[in-house]
Amino acid sequence: MWYLCGLGSNIAPEHNLPQAVARLARLFGRVSLSPVVRTAPQGMASDNSFLNALAVFQSDLPPDRVKQHLNELEESLGRDRSDPDSSVRDRPIDVDILESRDRPGFSGQAITEDYYRRLLAGEAVRGEPLVLDGRPLGEAPATVDWNQGAGDEIVVQQGDNLLYHAVKTALPG
Repeated sequence: MWYLCGLGSNIAPEHNLPQAVARLARLFGRVSLSPVVRTAPQGMASDNSFLNALAVFQSDLPPDRVKQHLNELEESLGRDRSDPDSSVRDRPIDVDILESRDRPGFSGQAITEDYYRRLLAGEAVRGEPLVLDGRPLGEAPATVDWNQGAGDEIVVQQGDNLLYHAVKTALPG
């Protein structure tokens, strides 16, 4: 199954978003990432802007098990999911499944956030520069791999159209 997820962070986002991407790569292998965009908080009262991105990965796990892993990832980075107001509070990371399909190629019909819709459509955006294990991330589409054979390291390939090539039309790029 292919998963399209939205990632967002407004507590130390320059640190937490790359950490979430690295953990997704450790969990699911290859992760394709859109450019990272800075957005104003929506549906909550906060002065902290968000960094947001779309991620695509493949897993044999059903959606409920993937969601369980995503919740555990959020908690490992400090999100208090037991707080009934957690959806309207600042957060170190939020990872939501936006769509899942048997093959890549997402419609985005259920996506309500404009910034995610623009990223899915492949619109030109000014990506935010981030760093993951000393490698640039965020300014352009990227593919992030967890390479267990090379000493358990993260491999980041960033550049034009990488997202498109990585998942063959899962996300335009």
